[in-house]
Amino acid sequence: MKTDPLISGELKEVDTWVGKPIPRQEDDRLLKGKGRYVEDITLPDQLFAQFVRSPHAHADVMDIDFSVAKALPGVITCISAKDMPDIGPITPNWILPGTLSKGRQVLAAERVRYVGEPVAMVIAKSEEEAVDAAAAVIVRYKELPHVLNQDDALSENAILLHDDIPENRATTFRRGQENYDEASAGAALKLTFDLRNQRLVPFPLECRAVNADFDAASGRMTVYIGQQLPHMFRRMLSEALAFPEHKLRVVSPDVGGGFGAKMHFYSEDVAIAYASRLLGKPVKWLERRRENAVATSHGRDHITTIDVAAETDGKITALRVRSRANVGAYLSSMGVGIPTINVALFVLGVYDIPNADVAVDCVYTNTPPVDAYRGAGRPEAAYIIERTIDRVARELGLDPAQVRQRNFVTEDQMPHRNIVGGMLDVGRYEATLSRAMDLSDYKGFSAQKTEEKDALLGIGIGNYTETCGVGPSEMQAMIGFDRGGYESALVRVQSGGQAVVMSGSHSHGQGHVTVYAQIAADALGIDPDQIEVIQGDTNQVPQGIGTFNSRSIVVGGSAVRVASERVAKRMKKLAAHLLQAEEEDVSLQEGVFVVSNSNQSLSFAEVSRAAWTGHNVPRDQSIGLEETEFYHPRAMSAPYGAHIAKVSVDRETGEISLLEYLAVDDCGTVINPLLARGQVHGGVVQGIGQALFEDGTPLEDGSMPAEQAIPRIDAVPYMKTEHTVTPSWTNPLGAKGIGESGAIGAPPAIVNATLDALWPLGVRDLEMPLTPERVLAAIDNAEKTR
Repeated sequence: MKTDPLISGELKEVDTWVGKPIPRQEDDRLLKGKGRYVEDITLPDQLFAQFVRSPHAHADVMDIDFSVAKALPGVITCISAKDMPDIGPITPNWILPGTLSKGRQVLAAERVRYVGEPVAMVIAKSEEEAVDAAAAVIVRYKELPHVLNQDDALSENAILLHDDIPENRATTFRRGQENYDEASAGAALKLTFDLRNQRLVPFPLECRAVNADFDAASGRMTVYIGQQLPHMFRRMLSEALAFPEHKLRVVSPDVGGGFGAKMHFYSEDVAIAYASRLLGKPVKWLERRRENAVATSHGRDHITTIDVAAETDGKITALRVRSRANVGAYLSSMGVGIPTINVALFVLGVYDIPNADVAVDCVYTNTPPVDAYRGAGRPEAAYIIERTIDRVARELGLDPAQVRQRNFVTEDQMPHRNIVGGMLDVGRYEATLSRAMDLSDYKGFSAQKTEEKDALLGIGIGNYTETCGVGPSEMQAMIGFDRGGYESALVRVQSGGQAVVMSGSHSHGQGHVTVYAQIAADALGIDPDQIEVIQGDTNQVPQGIGTFNSRSIVVGGSAVRVASERVAKRMKKLAAHLLQAEEEDVSLQEGVFVVSNSNQSLSFAEVSRAAWTGHNVPRDQSIGLEETEFYHPRAMSAPYGAHIAKVSVDRETGEISLLEYLAVDDCGTVINPLLARGQVHGGVVQGIGQALFEDGTPLEDGSMPAEQAIPRIDAVPYMKTEHTVTPSWTNPLGAKGIGESGAIGAPPAIVNATLDALWPLGVRDLEMPLTPERVLAAIDNAEKTR
């Protein structure tokens, strides 16, 4: 399917608010320290909670002694699982058919299954008193053997985490054809190799926090929580506590980063609300950084075996992928959906591979639960295929860029459904890669590598695609995903001519307040600074789904667009009535409704006021100017891009220096180029973290390393970012997501660049993170075997 002409490089100047790089409206408040986070909310009679957590990866809980803790100053009560007999395990909301599901325990009753699992809760008058009391709780354990690695957990003699789940296997998901051996017969090149996508800890700037306030007089509860999905959280908490949902209010104020980890439903969320209802007072819990490393869901953690067959020109003829995904001790909210659907359907990336067989095993281990983290399965998929493309190219002595070009899905194949079920709406993959190669001086840098033989220089490519704007709901039902695919928006023009937009999406740093105002401003014909955007309060905002899967513009923004257009249509109709003119003769020009070929006019504010007084509103028109839209997409869009990294490797120290990073992304219509660039930068930095620094793999005893490495500003190279613009037909904005692009494209680009530098030394593989120790070991091993 042909699309509109390509726009590359800097985006064109536009006359609309959509497309303008205006600064974020929320920045002034946040930069001046006027943000309001859960930690800032302290209520009358406020109590504080701390959790007692297991120091063991696997153990029976023999006894919990609260006597010393209860005698300490300020302690109100201590709670264990025995005090919560009516509260069961948390049910995940993405369970594929056939999954053997085990949800988190709120407080471990008889057995703990990972280091950090909560076994008790202490409530005190101050946070300091709660911390001291939690340290005084004595828990007697009987240690059991544990298993941390998914391959070990699948081995014949592995211990079982759950007695009723054989082989520790939650599910096996398979897509494609079972014909690799036949399809690869006669291929010029056949390779088998393993890849590891290491476990990551999300580390948002603001750790998790909950403050629950139950009012016994009214029977109502308000929960303040940094949450990406306020309405979904309300539903899940209502179900977990058997608490009437209409009496439960969830307020998510400013959120200091989410990255997926703050959309999940946690044991602590239930326990804090339970304690508030029990005591009739507000109870607050503030997660601390080291606690965050074990208490908040982790991401990634795949071990993958790849078989690939290709012809001499680099055309891939067959691919077989066998991935083992570590889901932790229990299934988190999106449990088996992320490592199966989100990996298997996108493991072919942007390439037209005629034969593929993909299978993913989801495996229980004695580790913290694993769930969605920025990219959520698509980084794992992109890493598999992009590393595979590079390996094929290098084994055949071909240029990795040319091998990609030879395998691309072409524009005339769009829309394209690949053989494992992934759907691509539009794509000009050759254009993004060509532009990225031009920006990076790809050919010139390759020549520089040849000339500077003593320097270990490398250049690497990471192409990616994903689908975003999760929906439609019918499809989610088929795959066991117990969420809706719509998003809500209420748009109201007030009597003074200003507007309010209420969105079921919720920002945690993306800039919704700014971009939603831009979208509404174009439809209504007013400036964005005349529009207030409200999010995060379930008592104000229409029932929505929330922010994840880069859906806030594609689905949430579309809801704003549709509702705003309906309000604008009503205004124009009312203005025509007031001006006694035909509707087609009326237009809005610079804030004034005018009649063509006439000097009659009414200001925007005059029409707004008339709509709300109702004095001259026809009976067939509604009073006021307000519309609510539950936008329900029929299909998902698939953003894509080409990322290129340049590196230098120090042969003596093993340190990798990122020299330059280039990103050319296509997210369809760009609502705000400035904010889109910021999203790319943030994602790339997180991708750099995975490639070079971060590793959430537990230590041998199941505990997390005391210190976690994350990128500092001096590890971030100069970035060039551009966009191609290929509007999507899947939504009225023509938009696609951008927030996860860097986290998907950066790891394979950086690893491929490093292997490009080390390939002449005989290094064929490296495992993330590419620490100096691993680089030196790889060089030493290569020299020994040459």
